[in-house]
Amino acid sequence: MGWKRMFLDHRTCRFVLIFFVLMSLIPSTGEASLLESRLSTGEQMSERSEKIESIRTALEHKLVAQRLQDYGLSQEEAMARLHTLDDEQLHQLASLSDEIGGGNGVGLVISVLVIILLVVLILKLSDRTIVIQ
Repeated sequence: MGWKRMFLDHRTCRFVLIFFVLMSLIPSTGEASLLESRLSTGEQMSERSEKIESIRTALEHKLVAQRLQDYGLSQEEAMARLHTLDDEQLHQLASLSDEIGGGNGVGLVISVLVIILLVVLILKLSDRTIVIQ
């Protein structure tokens, strides 16, 4: 009976109660993270694949495809080079390729500049040079 009396003593119960109340006031560490997007099919789509898809759509644009052919680079070669880009280059190209196909004059100018930037970057990545005579 000695151990029951010691654990059920009001001083011990108060100590345990105060200890647990004080411990409950200490905030727990929270962890947060971003979740990847999911398509309607349930397939996960990462931010990188979204950007590659955006650039792929821009590469399918008639003006971009024509400029790539003018420089001797096929769409397949350009698509193969997309997977070798680092995240910063991929983000830059994706943000610029979203603006292709604008309806107004400013959009047209931006589109042409984006196309030129895409072509130059892809040519640079494929180690090709442009000789102007």
